[in-house]
This record gives sequence, structure tokens and C-alpha cells, in this order.
Amino acid sequence: MPWSRGARPHQREPALILRYVIALLAAAAGALIGAGVLAMILAILFTAIWGAFEGSAAMGGVTVGLPLGGIIGFLIGGWLVLHFWRPEKAPG
Repeated sequence: MPWSRGARPHQREPALILRYVIALLAAAAGALIGAGVLAMILAILFTAIWGAFEGSAAMGGVTVGLPLGGIIGFLIGGWLVLHFWRPEKAPG
């Protein structure tokens, strides 16, 4: 029986799909964090520049910051995991 001598070499390596699943989760977390942070920063910045008349500048900052921060956070979160995280090979 060929499997009685242990795992084959390709079976000792971790599943590559796990890396992409973790990258997708990190990208989703980055999108959530990036959207919130950039929306707050732009709301404060726009209010400081144009004033706080009925919150219109803050709403503009949130309107621009949420999608832009979500996209930037998604890209950075996924890139960080795919670029820097290498799964360890199984011993054996």
C-alpha cells in the first residue's frame, strides 16, 4: 500500500486556500477599519475647512470617506497578508 509509509510530499504542505481565506478576512477587516477612520478624518477636516453649517461639511466627508476608505482598507489588508504572511510547512 503506497500510503502506509506516511504522507506524500505534497500532503505535508499547508493548504494554499487557507492563505487566501485569511487574506479575504483581513481585507474585510481593513475595509471596515479604513472606512471608519477615513470617514472620521475627512469629516473633521472638511468641517475645519468649510465650517459646521448644519453638518453639511461633515456629511460630505463621510460621503467621500466611507467608500474611499473601504476600498483602500480592503486593498491594503489583503496585500499585507498575501505579501508578508507565509504559512509554515508541516514537520516531516
